[in-house]
Amino acid sequence: MLRVVADQKAIKKYAVQFNKKFKPFVDETIKVKLGHQGASFPARVHWSEALGIWKFSQTIKDVRYWNAFGAGRPGTSGVLSIASEINFPWSRIDRKTGGAFAEDHWGNVFVIHRGKIGGGKKGVGKSLFEQTYRGVWSLMEDGGTISQVAVVGNLQSERFALQAAQFVKKIEMMKAAATESVQTEMDFAEMNFREELIGSIAPLPEDEISAACDHDLVVSALAALLRRRKIKIGNDTESELYAVDPAENRISHIFGVVTDTKEKSVMAAVGQLLVQTSAATVKPLTVLVLPLEILRHYEHELQRINMAIIGFLWQNEKVIFSNLEQMTFS
Repeated sequence: MLRVVADQKAIKKYAVQFNKKFKPFVDETIKVKLGHQGASFPARVHWSEALGIWKFSQTIKDVRYWNAFGAGRPGTSGVLSIASEINFPWSRIDRKTGGAFAEDHWGNVFVIHRGKIGGGKKGVGKSLFEQTYRGVWSLMEDGGTISQVAVVGNLQSERFALQAAQFVKKIEMMKAAATESVQTEMDFAEMNFREELIGSIAPLPEDEISAACDHDLVVSALAALLRRRKIKIGNDTESELYAVDPAENRISHIFGVVTDTKEKSVMAAVGQLLVQTSAATVKPLTVLVLPLEILRHYEHELQRINMAIIGFLWQNEKVIFSNLEQMTFS
């Protein structure tokens, strides 16, 4: 179980690290009016093309470290609305502040979020977050209580800025979906891939959290590569990613992604893929995506049950997939 960081010096140290993680990605500083109608102020926000988000940070002494975010390049006219905030208390434990730092038993430091989101729209709030957010969830020792929190990312990872950017974009998608009419039926032509459906809705064991912070990034990168190959893809609450055969009007491939090297994680993903395809009249091909370092250990066993396997590895902030180009989708 994670433990919240309450020491003022540690919070200050991590708040500085938090801001430094985004600096290599900043392309431009843009002058805007930040806030909302009637309560805006001039500000300079940092825009990152690679991350697809903008960021504004301000230290309010003795109160909090304020970090505001939004998706998409901001314009210079009108008022720039804040999509999400990841704020940290100045010291101690402040459950009214949405963000916090947390540590695990191995010394890893994570940025967590309590689900306090706003936006001034009906139906947007902590209840919406708790009911619909999919990502990395954990239980956390929160002073004298236990809280269930969303893990934004591993602060010590070189990919933290990407992890945080994905969190920001998911929040914006969640807010947008909450204001749209609920669609009760979806026909085949309307199937698509939605970033906000990647991830878990249940708390993970402490020893899986660090690797899980990369999970959404791997799924998104794989989806982007399939799109570039003009392959129709989609997902839903049961399958994070699948490929579609439009000619036969069916799902042709279902992908399962594992980002850690533990056998229990691999076996759980294999079992989930088999369950997902068990009821299909024409069974789709199951594809397990694993860290390249453990691929050979499972390759022969998975081939015996007709499960395809793809390896991946990280090169700085980019994920590289093996065998994907040899896979056929028609």
